Amino acid sequence: MLALRRPGVRRRILPPVPSTSFAALADASVRLAATRSRIEKRRILVDLLKAVPLGERAAVVAWLAGSPATEAVGVGPIHLWRLTRGAPAASPTLTVAQVDEALRDASAAGRGEAVSRVASIVERLTEDERAFFVGALTGSLRQGSLGGVMILAIADLSERSEADVRSVVQRVGSVAEAARVMLDERAGAGEGAPTRLEIFRPLAPMLAGHAESVESALEGIADPAIEWKVDGVRAQVHKQGDRVAVFSRQGRDITDGCAPVRGALAALPAASAILDGEIVLVGADGKARPFQDSFSTIASGSRESIDPARAGVLEDAGDRLRVFLFDCLHRDGVDLLDVPLSARFEALEAIAPPELVIPRVRTRDAAEAQRFYADALAAGQEGVMVKDLASPYALGARGRAWQKVKEHTTVDLVVLAAEWGSGRRKGWLSNLHLGARRRDGSFCMIGKTFKGLTDAMLAWQTARLLELETSRDGHTVFVRPELVVEIRFNDVQRSPRYPGGIALRFARVVRHRDDKPASEIELLDDLVARLPEASPAARPRRASGQDRARASAEAAAAQKRQLRLFDE
Repeated sequence: MLALRRPGVRRRILPPVPSTSFAALADASVRLAATRSRIEKRRILVDLLKAVPLGERAAVVAWLAGSPATEAVGVGPIHLWRLTRGAPAASPTLTVAQVDEALRDASAAGRGEAVSRVASIVERLTEDERAFFVGALTGSLRQGSLGGVMILAIADLSERSEADVRSVVQRVGSVAEAARVMLDERAGAGEGAPTRLEIFRPLAPMLAGHAESVESALEGIADPAIEWKVDGVRAQVHKQGDRVAVFSRQGRDITDGCAPVRGALAALPAASAILDGEIVLVGADGKARPFQDSFSTIASGSRESIDPARAGVLEDAGDRLRVFLFDCLHRDGVDLLDVPLSARFEALEAIAPPELVIPRVRTRDAAEAQRFYADALAAGQEGVMVKDLASPYALGARGRAWQKVKEHTTVDLVVLAAEWGSGRRKGWLSNLHLGARRRDGSFCMIGKTFKGLTDAMLAWQTARLLELETSRDGHTVFVRPELVVEIRFNDVQRSPRYPGGIALRFARVVRHRDDKPASEIELLDDLVARLPEASPAARPRRASGQDRARASAEAAAAQKRQLRLFDE
């Protein structure tokens, strides 16, 4: 039907709304990093978002949260940093919409083309824009924790309460998606915000804090439960009828990679359910394989489903995927986020057989808890979780209601180079290149870390490393291998990214050891010896020419999955 206009009434033609300058985001990021005041951060965010056109606020929130909706497929951190070596643009010219569109084009291109398209973006960015662009895409922005402050800013703009915004974040899975729902013009400033969980829409998972010991984790909890801390892939299971979908911690659909366990999940006696758990690769002895093996098995699942040459590889190796469920967020039409954990356990155990539920014990006795912890380690798990049975499920939050207790190890390594920081760390040498000692006395890089460094440590380390400087390359300062650092980590894992072939998982700086010579640091051979035994399915096999060609073609996708699919 044609729309008729009244005679004599001229139709008003609205001018196009200009997109937000990408430089405005970079500037806001610098100002956010420069203050520790939550009040000031909130003001900066509100002022920025007020100036952003409706329909574009979600994209701005996503960029500032370090999780833009578009990603540079196949362009990892190393390539991104290399692209910044050229001269930056003298003045800003790009908008957020233009950057997002260019990244979408890069995502749709092949690996080689993607790199060139991202390069065309980087060469048009100023120095501050580049730092923000690379920091957001690599998850290395140093702005302080913005999740809670961003919720307050969205509450201000939508004229809703903080509790309302948190409720929406829980139900839609991220602050950026909440901004789309509550601030996008189509939602009417929050009128379309969901009030119930939606099956097959991933949620932001509840996170755990750290505790140094089981005893310290038990303090202040009247009714605790202690369960295995499984080093697998965090999995959020959505079920409706016979349909099952599995989402990663970051909300990515990993259902295809979980095909071996989907049947057991589909058979659960619930019309609808949202469950939280871990999926881990276990060997014939029932012990968990290293995280990388679980990750690789799930990440390659979609390829195996169409690749007959790899079909059945798990069965041949005696390995299998196993599900460990530990929470129930929804069951048969009833949302359970706000009920105590004890009630959620009951809902889970009512529909899941014991072999799918994570082992746990309910006790306040420190000796019994310690025995359970020792048994978990003996069973090949990485530790335990101590949980408050009275606590609700706080999606996306980290606190004392859930605490993880894991084994930690420290080693002394040497600093080979350091990268200039960005945001609040701008002007300081922050990201350290770590080296282990070979038996011939030379050093070999085995990873990087910027974690654990206080402002005082950053200031001292910057001055010390500049004294040891030998050369520079873009944002990296190379130094004489003399500054020793004590590094705490969880375990050693294989990594083709570094010359040593290994990397330390969850590495963080404990202290500088200016008193110790580099000749006494950890041997590379000793660290390699700590590698857990690899799954037979994950071990390299003799490849034919066709296999090698296929592996080369899949390398970009594999790198993308390793960097982006899961957040360790």
